[in-house]
Amino acid sequence: MTRSDRRGSRQWRFSDSGSRFDRKRRGSIVDRNPISAAFPRKVIHCRKCGTRIVSNIKHCPFCGKSVLPFYQKLWFWLIIVFVLGASTVALLVYTQPPATPDEVGPEKLPPRVIDAPEGTPYKNLAVNRQVDCGNLLVRVTRITEYGISSDGKPIVAVTVEFDNRNDHAVTLYSTQWMMTDAEGLAYVDCFIGKTEEGESIRSGIEAVDLAGGTPLTTTFYFAGPGLTTVVFLPDALSYQESDQVTWKLVLPDAQSTEGATDAEGTTEETPEGAAGEGS
Repeated sequence: MTRSDRRGSRQWRFSDSGSRFDRKRRGSIVDRNPISAAFPRKVIHCRKCGTRIVSNIKHCPFCGKSVLPFYQKLWFWLIIVFVLGASTVALLVYTQPPATPDEVGPEKLPPRVIDAPEGTPYKNLAVNRQVDCGNLLVRVTRITEYGISSDGKPIVAVTVEFDNRNDHAVTLYSTQWMMTDAEGLAYVDCFIGKTEEGESIRSGIEAVDLAGGTPLTTTFYFAGPGLTTVVFLPDALSYQESDQVTWKLVLPDAQSTEGATDAEGTTEETPEGAAGEGS
């Protein structure tokens, strides 16, 4: 049946078989009747043109429309992956409990010089001055010469006392200790090697867990010319100069063989005797 529109040349075509706007419920696109007895494969109807086509193809050969169900299309699975990923991230972010004060830990205080007014600088301290680094008391007690290394560098032995006032263990590393020259240009790590006499020496600690309430005395060795300042890093992961505690040391004359003199000017025993106690 055809009807012409008086206001134009457009023609309206009405199908006697009904349309998708009819109230009649549409059936399934799956056709249980095969195309022929010789071709028993399942048949479906194209949703666009209505042509009967076999079910093992992806596009209608007559109109080109995809006949795959939505759950077999790429965009469907991309949406699923995106939703699952967003849900997982939201679950991890918004379900974590807030950190408690115990988990955050106490605020780290700067080092404090013992028996000194508040705010006393902890740079270029004299020998035997003690510093409180988070309830870990640290003091450099002596500096002595310890012979010559196998490669001709003077070796310096630094004796250090620790006292852990915490109720938990504190890990001490030899990498927290260095020495530098008077200008502070060259930093030297702890020495591990041999003297020119063939004696093997190394620092007293590598990674030691110092229990709470336990003191410890050990010796660190450094090799290099003109070393006058001992550097301690309270935080083993922080190399900022503002966090460093330093002791300014006065070394005896390298030509003198009568004894070693500490930073306070008192005469210590001979290098041989100091070596015996330092080791």
